[in-house]
Amino acid sequence: GTYQFYTFQGSAGQQVEIQVIAEPGGDFDPVAALLGVDGQVIAEVDDDGSALNPRFTASLPADGTYRIRVNGYLTGGAFTLTVKALYPG
Repeated sequence: GTYQFYTFQGSAGQQVEIQVIAEPGGDFDPVAALLGVDGQVIAEVDDDGSALNPRFTASLPADGTYRIRVNGYLTGGAFTLTVKALYPG
């Protein structure tokens, strides 16, 4: 499938939660990967437990621009991507 990329700025040690939700009614099974400032994959997730939508947390190793890569397992489709900064409680 075709990759779609989205960028965000992060800081060393920052925790982020990344979630991709496919639009209801389609056959899209998203896969999400977090790429570091060096372009290497930090984390890649296909499903979240029993759901086909990936959701995961990661700790950022350096300051800089990070990319999220989204593609479909077998097909493409519409989706919503959310990136949240997590703060210690």
